[in-house]
Amino acid sequence: MSERLLTWTAAALLRVVVLGLLWVFFAGLNGDYAVYGVVSVAICTTLSLWLAPPRSPVRIAGWPQRAWHAATLFLWFVWQSVLGGVDVALRSLRRPVRIEPAVVSAPFELQEGHARQLAMVMMNLMPGSMIQRTTDATGATSLMDGDGHTAEPTHVELHTLAAELDPAAQWQTLQHRVARAVN
Repeated sequence: MSERLLTWTAAALLRVVVLGLLWVFFAGLNGDYAVYGVVSVAICTTLSLWLAPPRSPVRIAGWPQRAWHAATLFLWFVWQSVLGGVDVALRSLRRPVRIEPAVVSAPFELQEGHARQLAMVMMNLMPGSMIQRTTDATGATSLMDGDGHTAEPTHVELHTLAAELDPAAQWQTLQHRVARAVN
């Protein structure tokens, strides 16, 4: 079997399994909906292969390690979200309110791409801090236009409820965990 055919076959099978598991998770194992599930999984698999074709040979050897790191990233994210939510709630209930908004700059450690975008989204979902903007090395705002970035982003500005929360350290830890889970 050629390497290209093997790559496409493995990608299709993996996507069928993942989409099938998602269908079962959301719809259950009800036989009345099995036909809908088979058709939906087939259509979604076809669309995903068309919109995001596999680019490289399958490297199964690294999957267990990546799965482990993805699971630990998920659990860490949930734990950080719980801690952040409790902290925000306690800060808002105390009198006087212990909120001293601050903006902290922190460097990107991830290369441009999916891993960086995932880290940015996850940072914005955690309570207490969020990414305010991306900047270049001089502090100029990095915007996207039709030709790409107006300035190459090297840092994020993190808006936080209080500098004592140390969002830069949380950002660095998040980037390391995302890098291990994605790469």
